[in-house]
Amino acid sequence: MAEILLGVTGGVAAYKSLDVLRILQRQGHGVSVVMTHTAERFVGSASFAALSGREVGTHLFGDSDQPGYHHLDVNDGKDLMLVAPASANTISQMASGGATSLLTSCYLAFRGPVVVAPAMNTSMWLHPATARNIETLRRDGAHIIEPESGLLADGAVGPGRLAEPAAIVAAVETALGAPGGVRDMEGLSVLISAGGTREPIDAVRYVGNRSSGRMGWALAAAARDRGAEVTMVQANVDLPREAGIRYVDAPTAAAMRDACRAEFPACDVLIMCAAVADYRPVAAADGKLDKSRADAITVEMERTTDVLAELSAMRGGQVLVGFAAEHGPEGLDRARAKRVRKAVDIVVHNDAAVPGAAFEGPENVITIIGPGDDEASLPRMTKRECAEHILDAARSLVGAGPVGTS
Repeated sequence: MAEILLGVTGGVAAYKSLDVLRILQRQGHGVSVVMTHTAERFVGSASFAALSGREVGTHLFGDSDQPGYHHLDVNDGKDLMLVAPASANTISQMASGGATSLLTSCYLAFRGPVVVAPAMNTSMWLHPATARNIETLRRDGAHIIEPESGLLADGAVGPGRLAEPAAIVAAVETALGAPGGVRDMEGLSVLISAGGTREPIDAVRYVGNRSSGRMGWALAAAARDRGAEVTMVQANVDLPREAGIRYVDAPTAAAMRDACRAEFPACDVLIMCAAVADYRPVAAADGKLDKSRADAITVEMERTTDVLAELSAMRGGQVLVGFAAEHGPEGLDRARAKRVRKAVDIVVHNDAAVPGAAFEGPENVITIIGPGDDEASLPRMTKRECAEHILDAARSLVGAGPVGTS
């Protein structure tokens, strides 16, 4: 197992780092902790010392009350550095090469993989300066765990909440599996669709499919971190957009078709994760339908274009991955049939009947059907972990030519 250097910075989310430490230990890893002075105002170093069984580093220079630590000694023997939570101030110092604390000095001298989990107020996270700093850390090779959206300590609602401890540990395990970071998709262009299309009934009402876009977002971030140039065609996803990914808005099935057709010829890998509506109203009403005029209305529907099948018919060597969100025990057979019918290399089946998985949840239960006769049923895991498995399967086919259903 690995030796982890856990850096804790100031913020209410610092208490979650105790859970991160516990999970890492349950995974068999050794954990040493360094803290900023501000972090100690939220969680005492004694708590981390008691859980880790090791002395906690807090001071770069010693004084009468606290021993000093040399950052090279702290780094010695460590396989990975994790900063969780990472405050806006510490992220700024890391990005600029500042070394004013023991933690930032350790970062500057660390030569293994680095994982950073930001946590801060929504306004701070969305500020252009923070976005620039995050992009700098990414270019420097750091693995960034995007903060979640939700209710924050100050009462605001929005992005900035520290990712859940299990998701942080999953990212650590991924980074440990590829010391220095996997860059096996450099030079490749990956086109991903995500979200659920909305087909208008009138000016305010629509029919559509459920989808939070989280699986597509995880795939895009994973592909980017592996070196790919990523384009995301998204339909109505309410998630923060990430640096290093190009976004194209496509709110309806028709817009999704047009955008994917335009982007498809230049891509090497297509991953159709979006929930595209199968039917749409033949004609949307002008304005808003007046419900007081009738107790019921009839909306005539027509089939939308099967975007994935259409792209499959025009492929020129791209690797094609489709998704099949099914419900119940017969869903896997339907997913297998979908792969044959649409002549794609891989279909990812996810069972929407599993409580807490798929749709808005952070986890998924998937079966990767293909390439060839391969079929891998995976245990419940985070969507980022699912994304890595999917990309592994797709990456193995790049350059091999269309596999289809052979």
